[in-house]
Amino acid sequence: MVQSGMAYPALTRRRYALFLCVVKTISIMEAQHNLAAWVREVEAGHELAITRRKKTVARLVPPAAVRKITFPDFKARARSTWSSGWKGAGADALLEEARGAR
Repeated sequence: MVQSGMAYPALTRRRYALFLCVVKTISIMEAQHNLAAWVREVEAGHELAITRRKKTVARLVPPAAVRKITFPDFKARARSTWSSGWKGAGADALLEEARGAR
């Protein structure tokens, strides 16, 4: 039943059967004619498999939850590293030195 050319080759027969029971399958023509209704269904949390000639060609799934990206506190790290103050040259002095007498 599950062949290497299928859309989900990693699924075993049992998992593929479960996949077909849980996920609604619709044809491309049905998706074209009722796209708004199917998108509402996906928004509600359901998955849809879109088929062409009884072969799954696409899946519509709800978006994953958006994670907030947290960045390290660079300011605190710099303060802890150079707590006594920066003793090197400033960026403007380094640029002057690198550019020379242009």
